[in-house]
Amino acid sequence: MSLISALFLGFTAAVLIALAGYRARALTADGALAAIVAGTLVFGCGGFRWAAVMVGFFVLSSALSRVGKRRKRSAAQIVEKGSRRDATQVLANGGIAALLAFSHQLSGSEVLFPAFLGTMAAATADTWSTEIGGLSRRPPRSIVSGKIVAPGVSGGVTLLGLFAAALGGLTIGGIGGAWSANAFRLLILGMIAGLAGSLFDSVLGASIQRTYRCPACGTFTEHPIHDCGTMTEAVRGIPFVNNDAVNGLTTLFGAIVGAVLFKIL
Repeated sequence: MSLISALFLGFTAAVLIALAGYRARALTADGALAAIVAGTLVFGCGGFRWAAVMVGFFVLSSALSRVGKRRKRSAAQIVEKGSRRDATQVLANGGIAALLAFSHQLSGSEVLFPAFLGTMAAATADTWSTEIGGLSRRPPRSIVSGKIVAPGVSGGVTLLGLFAAALGGLTIGGIGGAWSANAFRLLILGMIAGLAGSLFDSVLGASIQRTYRCPACGTFTEHPIHDCGTMTEAVRGIPFVNNDAVNGLTTLFGAIVGAVLFKIL
């Protein structure tokens, strides 16, 4: 199959999935457009195995965002964005994956799929740790200081969330290895890359991600203006380093971990 034909088929599949995501309110309008771009490159340049991994991430993560919404309500007031992914969120989670698929089309290097698997495992693990960890009955603790933080505060971790991160990475590794002679190797790669990516995301969230505090009620938030209408004050982090920037760095880290693990496992 020629590259043009593969990209056309990838575009068609990406459009159908993005439209389904938009109708299910898992994507915003611009998020759907970004998903079409990323999906076309992954589906068209990578092929079925690459596409299966990306679809697995999107479908399973979107489904988890709907679980326990009532218990996650307090955390939703802290995080910068909701469960509907916009264009920036889509590219933060799938941009590196799309670039790796395009690079695979150009070079055919065997290390690029493990790197792709690592980036998707990191994105999945981070999402699952947030969605499932948000249901924990134990309060999260900062991965840096060890102090108890409110659910939803960046850098907070729970045992349930860490378990979910490992499970998310394991799931992506399983999908990626289902059609491979290296199935077990990729399964372990996915689990390790996913868990490592989730921990890396938490460290960045607790250190360089911009975090604000409402002077009226003392609540920590990712919003410059709190839900109560009060202008918040920056308490830590680097300006312009928001959750999307952290997610982008996390997926890049996952790609590096995946490539390194492929060489040493």
